[in-house]
Amino acid sequence: MKKTRCKPMIAILEAMHKAEAWGCRILEARSNRKLPVHFAIYDHGCTSIVRVRRLKYAGYRCEDIERSCATDIKEIRKMDLAEEIFRELWVRGPDRTWNRYVVFPDCIECLDFGIEQQSRAIMR
Repeated sequence: MKKTRCKPMIAILEAMHKAEAWGCRILEARSNRKLPVHFAIYDHGCTSIVRVRRLKYAGYRCEDIERSCATDIKEIRKMDLAEEIFRELWVRGPDRTWNRYVVFPDCIECLDFGIEQQSRAIMR
């Protein structure tokens, strides 16, 4: 029996609020069919499609995310998009911290998530 996951609705809303707080324009993805993304953002001439994932266990290195979010990454990569549109995966961990990744055809890269993440790094 195949395990199905529900959309992480609270995490999606939190992510959209973060993007709005940064001044990004948001386009919410709604459809009767299952979509591989939850919303899109437009900021300073750049457009990104975003998929949100909530993890039960910490592990945010790119190698960890490539393993724990392999299905999500595969679905994002399958999308036929213009080269100028970025594919992103935003991950919320069990401690409610966020990590942001750009999904490329052959790898993923971690992005700085902004002031919240910078201040946490300084405190460590």
